[in-house]
Amino acid sequence: MARTPHRSTSRILDIIELLSSSMEGYTLTEIAQALESPKSSIFPMLQTMSARGFTDLNYRTNRYTIGLNLYFAASIYRSKISVSKFIDFEMQQLSDQIGESACLGILSGKNVLFLHRTDSVEPVNSNKAPGQTELGCTGAMGKALLCDYKLGELTELFFKDGDPLPPPNINLYQSHIQMEETRLTGIAYEYGEAEPGIQCVAAPIRYHEKVVAALGLILPSFRMNPEKAMNSTKGLHVAVQKIENVLSTTDESLDEIFSQVGFKNL
Repeated sequence: MARTPHRSTSRILDIIELLSSSMEGYTLTEIAQALESPKSSIFPMLQTMSARGFTDLNYRTNRYTIGLNLYFAASIYRSKISVSKFIDFEMQQLSDQIGESACLGILSGKNVLFLHRTDSVEPVNSNKAPGQTELGCTGAMGKALLCDYKLGELTELFFKDGDPLPPPNINLYQSHIQMEETRLTGIAYEYGEAEPGIQCVAAPIRYHEKVVAALGLILPSFRMNPEKAMNSTKGLHVAVQKIENVLSTTDESLDEIFSQVGFKNL
């Protein structure tokens, strides 16, 4: 028989999850809005968590952040797992939350190389799978990975060997405009350009402000709707922020983390 989650416990975990997604933290009002819960319910929980050192309140900005005790607990856990394992966990959480498959990729020349994938209970049949590649200027993953490139850099990347872009006739200038939008919003979209009938929403993962990988959600077009698009965008932003936070503190090599070997035995 399915167990009903304890509401207060679930809400505390929601608060921890939210705070772990931002270094700047959130005000009481922002937390209540994000969790769609009244401030009168959230405030006593935050008071108790602050008193126990699991959250910290900046009285100048009125923003709550992760507290020392939670940081120490997380540090113990982080010492036991690799960054690749952490990313796998976040991807599976994202898949379960949105109900769609999640994929991780890096730039390999002018192509996206897919490193890892997690599936929900409704997996999607897609070429975005570990070991597969797709041209970087077509899908959402490539647009996320190339969002910092200028048009001249893209032209050099895709035409340096003298070969034309494959059909259907891809407009590199139009792709660059979409990449610029991704740089500003942090989200890239794909509407079947890379795979007919497949949509993808993706976000760049940065390390020291440089894009090092991309995280995406893939689903068949018939399952996409405004609510799923909004939830996908929100979920990707949270997952990417957590991954970037971990990357900023690790001493593991990025080449080892973002490699096929790094995810092979997960």
